[in-house]
Amino acid sequence: MKKLFIFFSVLLLSLSLIARDPGEIDAKLIKSFNTSFPKAERVHWYELPKAWVVNFVADGVRSRVVYLKDGKATEFTRYYYEQNLPFVVRSKVKETYPNKKIFGVVEVSTITETSISRVEYFVKLEDDKTWMTVKSDNEGNLRITEKYRKVQ
Repeated sequence: MKKLFIFFSVLLLSLSLIARDPGEIDAKLIKSFNTSFPKAERVHWYELPKAWVVNFVADGVRSRVVYLKDGKATEFTRYYYEQNLPFVVRSKVKETYPNKKIFGVVEVSTITETSISRVEYFVKLEDDKTWMTVKSDNEGNLRITEKYRKVQ
């Protein structure tokens, strides 16, 4: 649990270091965000050269949305644990890697100009000797993207 917290904290800190202090945020963008995420807590906005990034917590799940300067959302990322992983993906991961524990999940939804969203799940797995990341789509098609040996 501590390791996952540290991992996500470093990830968020890295993002905040490259972000600039927010300038004037468009009222329509704030209204759109508040309508989409009415339960958002601990909301922090960051301005990038071509986009706004908002980090927040909703229903206990740390999340991030990237909005272009024109107000269109382009990416939605959520960081959570095994229990929030869709059943199809979770069961496929457990079937394929029965001796590994699901440590955490990063869910990335990419929204294109045609409003088609692509969702990818980066499932962090561990056992006594290794860490690995498995990428999955909604159907549970799996592919290893990272694998590391633990130092003993």
